[in-house]
Amino acid sequence: MSQNFLDNDRVAAWLGRFDDGERTNARLLLSLLKLVSADEFRDVVTGLLEKQIGEGGVPLALFNETERAKRKGKPHRLFKETKIGKTLRAEDNVGPPLVPRQRHVGEQVGSEGILANILTQFQKLHSRDVVLSPGAQIMRERKVRRFVLVTDFIGSGDRIITFLNAAWRVKTIRSWWSRRARAGLSFDVVAYSGTEKGIERVRSHPCQPNVHVSLVCPTIRSVLPPAKADEIETFCIRNTPKRFASEALGYGKIGALIGFAHSMPNNAPAILWKKFNGKEPLFPSRVTTGVGSPFSSATGPEAERARLGIAIGLPPASGPVQPITIETIVLAALRRGSKLSEAVSGRLGLDLFEVERALSKLQELKWIDKNNQFTERGRMVLDRLAKSSSSKPLPKSRNEYYFPKSLRVPRDV
Repeated sequence: MSQNFLDNDRVAAWLGRFDDGERTNARLLLSLLKLVSADEFRDVVTGLLEKQIGEGGVPLALFNETERAKRKGKPHRLFKETKIGKTLRAEDNVGPPLVPRQRHVGEQVGSEGILANILTQFQKLHSRDVVLSPGAQIMRERKVRRFVLVTDFIGSGDRIITFLNAAWRVKTIRSWWSRRARAGLSFDVVAYSGTEKGIERVRSHPCQPNVHVSLVCPTIRSVLPPAKADEIETFCIRNTPKRFASEALGYGKIGALIGFAHSMPNNAPAILWKKFNGKEPLFPSRVTTGVGSPFSSATGPEAERARLGIAIGLPPASGPVQPITIETIVLAALRRGSKLSEAVSGRLGLDLFEVERALSKLQELKWIDKNNQFTERGRMVLDRLAKSSSSKPLPKSRNEYYFPKSLRVPRDV
């Protein structure tokens, strides 16, 4: 993360809570956070939706991922069903509200409010190809072929699964899905980001949705080598009171290293957003913006370059000025674990499109082969990069004379 971020008064106060030994781990945790500005979030989500139209199968039915009411552990059906003879038929004109209705005083609106605005604006631009939160009857009349569920982040996947289950419980929906190969209904999930485990869990739902994300979310486990990940996780657990132990690494023990301008996901380590023993966290109640917030100083090209440098092992001080390219960053990230683009995106918190473009360039340079394995030339480049990052600058001279403070007996005397 940029030095401006680490020098922020609120960040300095938060770091001051830890002793010298633990402060290094606290700084590393902050340095690896990917923070997403409001403009970037809107642009990326809109771009992902544009791609859905380009893939065909229009019109699309866009739904905003919101909390679903449950009874006996099962979500209520997304559409009401009417019994006609011996069969059940969904005939609603209006689907679930973009933003849930307020049920009690002080009820808060989360990311669904931001997404509702994005979806509304997008539908206005593409009214012929997009139907916004329609009921089953409108889907039938408009001959909708794709059910597209939109969210900001897929963490554990619980909320997405619940929403998909609400739709899956409707027999009409299942009937349309069974004919998807010809003229039926297919499912898509669109999100700015998601964890590898969360994405795979959503893909395994019976409706077999296609999942589209801009980047795979960096986590403590995906970014750091195993030994260092153990150390950082232990640091998070040790600094979380025992009664909140289940939240130490965030909901679902994800350890997500991402935050949005509208909120910090509850899948991030709790020490970043939960108040313990009367001490304010860095992002109180998962609020990232506000007076004195360090969020704005942690976004932008300089901060992103510094974060990527730390993610591939460059010293923090050299991150912002190191003349590295996306290709060399991706090359360095290939050193550990899977060589798939999704895995590399998760290690770096880098856009999947950029990762795939960099991998193609690396293949053209013959630094990696078609399986993304290192070639001899690639290993030479990687060794050179490692040497340059490990070299330390000479200390600055203080222009003072040196006087010895102790003497020893010369050798061989």
